[in-house]
Amino acid sequence: MFATIRLILVTLVGVLLGLASAWWAVGNIRFDEGSSIGQWSLLDDGAKANPYEAVRVARRGGGGLGPSEGVELITEVDADGKPLEASCAYLIAGPMPQGVLWTLTISDRDGHLPDNPARRFGFTSLDAMTFGPSRQVRISIGREVRPGDFVATTGLSSLRLTLRLYSPTLATRAPGRDQLPSVTLLGCDEGKPS
Repeated sequence: MFATIRLILVTLVGVLLGLASAWWAVGNIRFDEGSSIGQWSLLDDGAKANPYEAVRVARRGGGGLGPSEGVELITEVDADGKPLEASCAYLIAGPMPQGVLWTLTISDRDGHLPDNPARRFGFTSLDAMTFGPSRQVRISIGREVRPGDFVATTGLSSLRLTLRLYSPTLATRAPGRDQLPSVTLLGCDEGKPS
């Protein structure tokens, strides 16, 4: 009798540990096989066959971009390599590839969008302000409103930035580090009562 109960407990613990480790692995972008461009992770065709990425895409309700459509870049770290935190403010600044339609979406790691009164979840190449001859962007994100292009991160417990570049030529030749914006920390502990 004791051996049967022990077998059931060991099996139950094994199943729970297996499910927990699978849940953790699906939420961890370190298992991507894609290459990196600075702080951005680029998903190439090999990474699209990655079972972890397939589950991540299904979890957030996306379909990903096909090779003839463009590329998708994701970051969960700032320019210094530190994890992005929802309680902090960041500046996304720098160039975007020229002649390319793009979208930048702010979400949490599970794909949930911020809950903000403006109903703004990101910017596109059609509505973001650009500066200078290289058409650089300056988009700030955080819990406290900032001037210029801004997305409130209210309601997010984690932070992920997804940059989609729509151009068939980018699928064969990815943009260089100097063609992508960087994400820098502006400050933390926003929106907490003092």
